[in-house]
Amino acid sequence: MDSFETLRRELLRLAGAKRHSICINTRRISALYNIPEKSLRRELTKLAEQKMIRLAGWDGREVRPFDAWANADAFVESKSDDGHVHLGPWDGQ
Repeated sequence: MDSFETLRRELLRLAGAKRHSICINTRRISALYNIPEKSLRRELTKLAEQKMIRLAGWDGREVRPFDAWANADAFVESKSDDGHVHLGPWDGQ
């Protein structure tokens, strides 16, 4: 199993571990898995687009759900959140 598959499994595990969203630090997780932070953030957006997780991030004014961002690139490139994003289990809404 490669680093990305291990990372993907861990993100899904973290998202499903609680009924409510949790805050993760993308910088720390990317260092732990030796994966660039942008690649980690892209993987998060892919999981959100596939409706496998709920994803939200700070836009400089408020925490916004991923689907309220202009596009996936805006979320990936955002520096406003200082590496903190919220993820949770997909609840079908």
